[in-house]
Amino acid sequence: MWWILLACGSPEPSFAPGVLLVTVDTWRADHLSEKHSPEAWDLAKKGMRFDNAYTTIGLTTPAHASLFTGKQPPEHGLRANNHHGYQLDASHLTVAESFQDNGWSTAAFVSAYPAGPEGGLDQGFQVFDGPAQGERETAKTLSKARTWLEDQDGPWFLWVHAYDPHGPYEAEETTDEKEAYAAEVRKADRLLGLLYREVLAGGGWVALSSDHGEVLDEENCNWQHERSSSDAVLRIPLVLAGPGIQPSVQKERVGIVDLFPTLHAMAGLVTPGETQAQNLLTPQHRPAWIAESGLCEPSCSPGCAPPGVLGKDRVAIADEGRLRFRPGEGYTGEAALRPLLEAYPAPSEPDSTPQVLQGRALGYTD
Repeated sequence: MWWILLACGSPEPSFAPGVLLVTVDTWRADHLSEKHSPEAWDLAKKGMRFDNAYTTIGLTTPAHASLFTGKQPPEHGLRANNHHGYQLDASHLTVAESFQDNGWSTAAFVSAYPAGPEGGLDQGFQVFDGPAQGERETAKTLSKARTWLEDQDGPWFLWVHAYDPHGPYEAEETTDEKEAYAAEVRKADRLLGLLYREVLAGGGWVALSSDHGEVLDEENCNWQHERSSSDAVLRIPLVLAGPGIQPSVQKERVGIVDLFPTLHAMAGLVTPGETQAQNLLTPQHRPAWIAESGLCEPSCSPGCAPPGVLGKDRVAIADEGRLRFRPGEGYTGEAALRPLLEAYPAPSEPDSTPQVLQGRALGYTD
């Protein structure tokens, strides 16, 4: 099997140039480091590293929808995961659809149900491969992705999704949850490293990020990222590498939506439609960022109500400071930012029926 070659130093094949998007689920920004993710750290030293990147929401399906459409959750309509009944409407143009329209081959190989087609994330992918339920090993996902890559003789766009850092953890070398999380990050990083090098060796581009982070021991909802609006969840790693990208560390406040125009720019394509997202190859200062938590759970977010999707936090992060609006509690933080959150639409329930059992299989309890 291909993943066995990781330890054997296999020759690096020269794939046809393309754009590789990798998302490592539940990967904290502070775990993009030489200690926790040496392969990603090496990639970052070759390209652009963004130290102040944010997601739109602490949940897999809607965060990826923001990445693929360049839109915030109120715009694309997903305010929770696919197993809560949310699905991206076909009217929203995705990155994959745009690449396909321009003659690029498109494929996605994902490692867990929340990143699957039931949330509409398959829009525009000619090949979409993932588990029908639960999750699968990153090694299997990578093996399938590399097999597809070897068959490409023209421009391609590939999304690879790893799920290891998402609980429940399978790390055998420790019973400490914090170290178990770090072990899962290292595992995903070790497996992905060869793919980064192969794509770069073939003249391609790599965009590496996460859908959201994780709460460890910072607050009561430890290992419950969907219930938190803290920076441990909202800040994400973000790295770009490839031809023409000079090594740099970027301090501008950027967001996951900015990957929509950036992926187009990497490919030399015009970004379609209108978007407030920006091309990260030429980053500009963003005065404020708005995001939301996934769910309300009073034991984690004291005072939030009602429980579930409708009582979630909404947060503004700006030069002036931070403001949080928590339904059931009200505003906390920098009052000058209040107009930003007042203009941000509250969530509503989905039209479809939640797939609750899928969520429970992956460690979600709501």
